[in-house]
Amino acid sequence: MTRPPLRLNRRTLAAFVLVAVALSAVLWTTGGAIGDAIPAVDANVTERYRGIDTLTGRQTVEIRTNDTVRSRTVADVTLVPETERKRVNFRNAVNRQYDRQVSNGSTLWLHDTDGGEVTAIDLTGPPTESRTAERLQLLVAAAGLTDGDGRPQSIGVSPLPVVPRHAGVAPGAAPGADANRSYAVEFVETDTVGGREAYVLDIAPEANRSEAGYRQRLWLDAERFYPLRKQTAWTADGTRRSVTTTYTNVTFDAAVSADAFRPEIGANTTVERPNTPNTEWFRSRADLEARSSISVPEPTVPPAYELVYATRTTGRIDGVGLRYAAGGRELTMAKFNYTLDIDADERDATVGGQPATIDYGPTTSVSWNCDGYGHTVRGTGVETDRLVEVGRSVGCSA
Repeated sequence: MTRPPLRLNRRTLAAFVLVAVALSAVLWTTGGAIGDAIPAVDANVTERYRGIDTLTGRQTVEIRTNDTVRSRTVADVTLVPETERKRVNFRNAVNRQYDRQVSNGSTLWLHDTDGGEVTAIDLTGPPTESRTAERLQLLVAAAGLTDGDGRPQSIGVSPLPVVPRHAGVAPGAAPGADANRSYAVEFVETDTVGGREAYVLDIAPEANRSEAGYRQRLWLDAERFYPLRKQTAWTADGTRRSVTTTYTNVTFDAAVSADAFRPEIGANTTVERPNTPNTEWFRSRADLEARSSISVPEPTVPPAYELVYATRTTGRIDGVGLRYAAGGRELTMAKFNYTLDIDADERDATVGGQPATIDYGPTTSVSWNCDGYGHTVRGTGVETDRLVEVGRSVGCSA
């Protein structure tokens, strides 16, 4: 018996896209004055950061809207930088469904200790490595701290991710930078966070450095260059929003037992594993095509774009995906075994002879249906006309 195609409203699908939010301008007022003597950093920032075996301390994540605190999450944490190994014990657990998160890098366990329940989630991701260490080196150099005369360097940089993964912040609360912009970095001052000396760097788009635009401020530990505090802000739809992450009571390289990254599952603990789709990651389109029962699109992308990885998703929803990147811009192509609910009055373009709709936002998308399959092209820092061209290069091919 043939199962009828699942129909989802395209706007439901778009809800999974992170929406940009921002931070109140008051956050940029600090205890010191801009214009402090610029320190000379002769350390290898990448090596210092990568040399951190563990970090223990207290993590505070605060979200503001128009200078009003909307949420504040405090947790005692044990982290292994550059990995997903962590242990997070929330102090204000009374307001949370889960009071503890534990990850060994491949599985995340969410503990509801009062209810005696643990939810286990398999962590999957693309075949890529963390670039935080290299990005920190670029940011410090771009701020002029590695130049004897303190001159800012002409180096392409981008802000750091805003919220640590699994930090307990709701989806949609974490802003994303515009990958198509050039960012400038400025040394602000030397400050302290939790008693540790830190270099304060200000990051903003070169074309718009106003208080109302996107801005990120980092407090980098002067010894190990770990971001002890990170403030990110910009205005969206006339509202100023914020995400601020601060680490205090920090100890680097403390002896941590391997048990710290294992769940506490007793005889009376109930363990649940959500029925989530299985995702496989491939280095090439050919490898994906060899494993997929769904025909894989072959879009025509601009010459500068290179394939980063390909994916195959199986479960209630089966689909394939291709992700391309070029100079900080990203472009993805997805095909899945359900159709999107595209109303007649939402026809913004035509792709393969079929009505297509365009959703605008931090990630713009072009979506259409063909032969019982939904198709979506998404782009960050990519012109809408170019996305339509990519979609039309796929059309309704088998």
